[in-house]
Amino acid sequence: MTRQEAIKNLLQSQEFLDVIEELRENQLNNIRYSEANQKEERERYYNRLQAIDEIMAYLESITKDSDIKDKAWKIL
Repeated sequence: MTRQEAIKNLLQSQEFLDVIEELRENQLNNIRYSEANQKEERERYYNRLQAIDEIMAYLESITKDSDIKDKAWKIL
């Protein structure tokens, strides 16, 4: 199994997607329910949320990279 296939399987796993959604929801709730004077904490939660999104985007780009290369060979 290639790296792309393994990551594609991971991204198709409902359990994995559920865990990612729980992580995102936890950070959003921490932002929502923070006190007005907790600016630093909200920034930390926001940065964590951004990191989760960046990781997911990177994983998706790895799976798309192989699709793009396959299509490039078909054109040639």
